[in-house]
Amino acid sequence: MAYYVYLIAGVVCCICEVFTMDFSLLCFGLGLFGAGAASWLGLGLGWQVLIFLALSLGLFVGIRPLALKHLYHKSKNVKTNVQALIGRVVTVLEAPDTKDHIGRVLTDGDNWRAHFAAPAQKGEDVRVEKVDGNTLFVTPIQKQEEGK
Repeated sequence: MAYYVYLIAGVVCCICEVFTMDFSLLCFGLGLFGAGAASWLGLGLGWQVLIFLALSLGLFVGIRPLALKHLYHKSKNVKTNVQALIGRVVTVLEAPDTKDHIGRVLTDGDNWRAHFAAPAQKGEDVRVEKVDGNTLFVTPIQKQEEGK
């Protein structure tokens, strides 16, 4: 195969890698560059396939795990979605009723249904202790700090 076919396929793999950020397509792209170099040097198809497989597999098994570990080591501690709400201070939008202790709170412009552990007044700050479905379980900050 002509070397430029390998080079074009390698460039396409490297461009597609930008969208996946998985480092797998980059390994294949670099393997294709190696096969392109073998083709340019006039080596036969068997050598081209062997160089492609050796480079791709070597990079995939040897370098990819190190790159993923190095680049994504901090992302495991990031809380996302509703788990990021736990521990946050939110504002009471609607005071809880005395019967079932249900009211409303406001966080980042979002209106949430909340179950209150203790009475709270409108405008008071409370802390999110737990999330269950679409309900936040909150505790008034003063009550929480007195108990410690």
